[in-house]
Amino acid sequence: MTKKEFMEGIKLPADAQRIVETYDMPRAEYISWKELFYRDTERFLGKSREEEGTEQLLLYLYVSFAAERYEQFKKRGITDKVYFDTFYDFTIWYRCCLKRRGVRGLMEEGWLSLPLQMRIFRLGRLQFETGDGVLHVHIPEGEPLSEKACDDSFSQADKFFDASYTMYDCDSWLLSPNLSCVLDEESNIMKFQKRFRIRKVTYPYRQAEERIFGEVLADKEKYPEETSLQKRAKKYVLAGKDLGIGYGVIYRQHQ
Repeated sequence: MTKKEFMEGIKLPADAQRIVETYDMPRAEYISWKELFYRDTERFLGKSREEEGTEQLLLYLYVSFAAERYEQFKKRGITDKVYFDTFYDFTIWYRCCLKRRGVRGLMEEGWLSLPLQMRIFRLGRLQFETGDGVLHVHIPEGEPLSEKACDDSFSQADKFFDASYTMYDCDSWLLSPNLSCVLDEESNIMKFQKRFRIRKVTYPYRQAEERIFGEVLADKEKYPEETSLQKRAKKYVLAGKDLGIGYGVIYRQHQ
């Protein structure tokens, strides 16, 4: 897998591809970074954050690492679709980096280290991170969280992961029971939530505001009201209430 093939496969924007293609790094330095990443990821992350042009450095290194990881995916019998879908997170966070920091490159480098370590896979609409006997479910931004798409993702996961993983879990604002105050019961989010047995809700945590409005503001009056969800959620938080974060589980059924 060449870097060009990889970048085309994850639909990385042309300006991002140019950064990778023109990045000047001696081979010996690249090997040093790569060895550090796989030997001690935390040290790698700390060192990379100290470098000038961190975002571009990470883009170049992570794209290079991912292209080289292709053979390990193939050896495990993982399809090209799952490979490219999994690393599409690079494209998502490239756009977020440009939007939030005004810089072309990658942010959330700790999170993006997970697919490189083959600890997280995107199967359809959802991502599944491997834990100790547990599959942590994550919901990347993008297309609607439809019931059909989620059914497909869990069906794929049931086949992809062996029986040593006994349950799925999810820790997200999407699982807060308080969403019933701002969403219709037949909404995609509420249908997703009902898949899980909710074990707890955590306060205070403003993840819901960040996801619904795009950012957390000190002055809640400034939140936009462009969608019905935003209108209802704004009314809810202006009343001094906190949607919180729900934690839920699904026990896997094995044949």
